[in-house]
Amino acid sequence: MVDSTTVSPPALPSRADVVIVGGGITGLALAWELSQLGLVDVVVLERAYTGSGASGRNVARLRAMQLTAELARFALQAQRKHERLGRELGFNTLFWRAGYAWVLYEDEEVERMVSLLPMLSELGIRPRLCDPKDTLRRISILRGGERPAGALIGRDALVHHDAVIYGYRKACIRAGVRILERTEVTGLLWDGSAVAGVAVGDHEVRSRFVVNATEGWSRSISDMAAVDMPNAPVRREVLVTEPARPFMSPAVTFYRPVEGWFNQTLRGELVAGVVRPDEPEGLNQGSTFNFLQRTASLLLQKAPRLGHLNAIRQWAGVYDMTPDRKPVIGPVERVPGFVQANGYSGRGFALAPLCAELLAQWLVTGDRPAFLEPFDANRFADRTADPVLTTDYYDAYQRSG
Repeated sequence: MVDSTTVSPPALPSRADVVIVGGGITGLALAWELSQLGLVDVVVLERAYTGSGASGRNVARLRAMQLTAELARFALQAQRKHERLGRELGFNTLFWRAGYAWVLYEDEEVERMVSLLPMLSELGIRPRLCDPKDTLRRISILRGGERPAGALIGRDALVHHDAVIYGYRKACIRAGVRILERTEVTGLLWDGSAVAGVAVGDHEVRSRFVVNATEGWSRSISDMAAVDMPNAPVRREVLVTEPARPFMSPAVTFYRPVEGWFNQTLRGELVAGVVRPDEPEGLNQGSTFNFLQRTASLLLQKAPRLGHLNAIRQWAGVYDMTPDRKPVIGPVERVPGFVQANGYSGRGFALAPLCAELLAQWLVTGDRPAFLEPFDANRFADRTADPVLTTDYYDAYQRSG
């Protein structure tokens, strides 16, 4: 099948209104949103191909249930953005309200979820807290495995990452956005203390704004702007099984004894992963046999009925982690012209479309949307030594607050 939007690669321009570095979901979404606000001279620079980083190594879960009110409030609105995104782009993103189950294996986890219910309810997120018996009734694939202490089950959703990226790419091309793949930024241009564009080898592209939308590679671009950031790339691995007839809904996540998750796709595959507790920081996109062993072993403890499925492929991507697990969105005050859009800490696919919509409004009008205040790009100016905690999901939130 031929893509009707395929065109000859555009030439590298000498000027643009906005240069976006990174052709993943954030970069494409922001470019498209800017075009919808009338900004016609937008350039996306991607050193490989669109979606080649974390966006193409994703399982695209859209969970509104979060541990803090700030994240839950934003995640709910972001989920609603995804729900209408197919209509906005004119392309089916395979949005699917499969449901979401946060399965609990310790009494302390249940107590934590009980304490969250008033906050989630006040925001309009009303998950059901199930006891062990109800959990096994609603998530029958868990029967015969380690007995859960309960589960928090909500109406959250999934999309297909490739469909979203492709939809954005097509929409950008229709809108006249210039997307240049195999184009690596080698430096920034300066006008005094302000960023005034990018260098691509010997070529210069001058612009009013340069946006760092490179996610796991964000620190390298921040370094070019002399902006010290605590973001840390951390690997996450995924496996996929052969397709099978539908056997489960909702999607499942658990955090004890370690973080893991699994769900069935619309095509019948099982996608799953179990995190290495001591995963080191680093830009590592290589998947391992140890991951396969770890994931298979723990999944069979939780859901032994999955044992007949054969894994057919696996891959790895990176989270761009911040100490407080919130993204970094907006202009950098001490470096005019330099804009951050990264640090999603594993929520990039869920949050990026709404972040892009709001950031586009900010860049065009000069007014920061209130929804983006918690994600202030300048909040780490005096805290760049804050550690990124990856060893325990709950502990990281409790400490980084």
